[in-house]
Amino acid sequence: MLEAAHALMQADGVRPGELERIVVGVGPGGFTGLRIGIASALGLAQALGIPCVGASSLEALALSIAEAAPTADVVVPVLDARRGEVFTAAYRVRPGSDLDELIAPSALAPEALEARVGALGGSQSVVGGSGLVALAGALQRSERVLGDGPHSSPRAANLAKLASAGRVLPVVPVYARLPDAERTRRERAT
Repeated sequence: MLEAAHALMQADGVRPGELERIVVGVGPGGFTGLRIGIASALGLAQALGIPCVGASSLEALALSIAEAAPTADVVVPVLDARRGEVFTAAYRVRPGSDLDELIAPSALAPEALEARVGALGGSQSVVGGSGLVALAGALQRSERVLGDGPHSSPRAANLAKLASAGRVLPVVPVYARLPDAERTRRERAT
């Protein structure tokens, strides 16, 4: 991951000492991936002596979907959460690609997401992200669905856009559900 960041900076002609801050997606997402990403960002920020801020991975993905579907009223980003769920949220798109949160980031079964989006009313919703396969057909009957493309995963540019707009979060992982180990521990205790 750090090699990719270094290659990206080299491609843009940016030296590490020119960075003013690090922005990292804080999730929701997989436990290990979030911990590795956040630890790497914090370590790099500390080494460079610059601040590190968090931004919502789902909101960054929602910005990508809104860019790909400019007529959408509501965007619904989905990432595969495994266990028959998706990490998701819903955002109303305002002029200028600003977003208002309608459904808070969470881990939901496809049927539950379909019900929650349906309850939003007559908006034109667009669903997109790498979690489309995990939806198992939910939402695809009544909503516009974006397939694979640059709008399928959170983009670093959109994380930076969120941070520049002051939409920063603490640099702590947003898991949106209990870890498997905790879930198993609780099941055994009952």
